[in-house]
Amino acid sequence: MILLVTTSSRARECAAALERGTGHKTHVASSVPQAVTKMQAAEYDGLAIDQSLLESDFRALDTLLNRCGVAMPLYVNLALHSNERVVREVQVALRRAEKEKLMATRTAEHVLRNQLRSQVTGILLNSELALRQKTIPPDVEEKIRAVRELAEKMRSQLQIA
Repeated sequence: MILLVTTSSRARECAAALERGTGHKTHVASSVPQAVTKMQAAEYDGLAIDQSLLESDFRALDTLLNRCGVAMPLYVNLALHSNERVVREVQVALRRAEKEKLMATRTAEHVLRNQLRSQVTGILLNSELALRQKTIPPDVEEKIRAVRELAEKMRSQLQIA
């Protein structure tokens, strides 16, 4: 979803163009407090803010930007630009946001995979050392072998992913 924040008389017309051009349902907020309320009620992919709001209430805009969550903020100028240009700018911003999310996800996966590999290696090493002990009760040895087997499965899954 996209949230268009503007006081322009073209708000509904532009929102309809955004829906057609991006395929994202578009809501309109005519004030920053109304936009903050909408942002709290739903998660948006994009936040198109009319530049005319920058001059009218900068502090309120700061509040909006601090509460936009994962929505990609984008400044548009409905007084100067056609709906087509606004749609193009929002499309570009949404693509950029999608790429950034994908890169962040890949980075997080990579970091997590490396951390898990390290932990699994520690489990395997410690279980091997424990199994080398001469006096291990059979039930304890069985549990250590089960832990080692699970760690081996985890390691193979981490190598594949």
